Amino acid sequence: MRPVRLCCTCLAAGLLVGVTPGLSGEDTPLRVLFPADHAILTSGRFELLCVVPGASAGAPRPRLRVDGKEAKWEPYELPVLVSRLAMAPGPHQITVGPVKLQVWVRGDRAGPGPAGWPVLNCHPGGPAGWRDCSACHEVTRAAGRAKVGQPREPAACAECHPSGAFELAHFHPARPLAACHQCHALHGSTGPSLLKAPPKQLCAKCHD
Repeated sequence: MRPVRLCCTCLAAGLLVGVTPGLSGEDTPLRVLFPADHAILTSGRFELLCVVPGASAGAPRPRLRVDGKEAKWEPYELPVLVSRLAMAPGPHQITVGPVKLQVWVRGDRAGPGPAGWPVLNCHPGGPAGWRDCSACHEVTRAAGRAKVGQPREPAACAECHPSGAFELAHFHPARPLAACHQCHALHGSTGPSLLKAPPKQLCAKCHD
């Protein structure tokens, strides 16, 4: 998802890797949603998530390589690109078309990772790492491909986070915060509780 290099501040503010010249020589923006460049991953089993805004369903997909070896895309319809990866602890390079990402997978033998690189938490967490997009998004399937729609907010979130626990944690009625992505980076974040920014900064968007 340019060679993309994000500082810790950018990552904590919300996970999103910017735009680069895109597919088949066209100026198509390619964004990597997960993982971020120069980040430390807590698990080597994760889904590489990209989006190509405006791409038609039949457009060619960019070449995907992991440590120089070809990797495959899962059968999702553009503009979404998904690849399920399983990486050993240590350093890795992911190349999506012209974009290069450097990541480090934590492990007992690999060490904690390069100094200054932020730890990137995946959502949802857990050792399994892979989860179908339909757990959180509206997904339709046709002709062997899955089409990913909007996130099912807040219904999908409530499946794991009961409303009572929500209000205790947020000190706030649930309804005005129904769009969870206002404050949380839903695919992953370097911040606590997957926050896009410090709580005071987020609250100041609506409160003086």
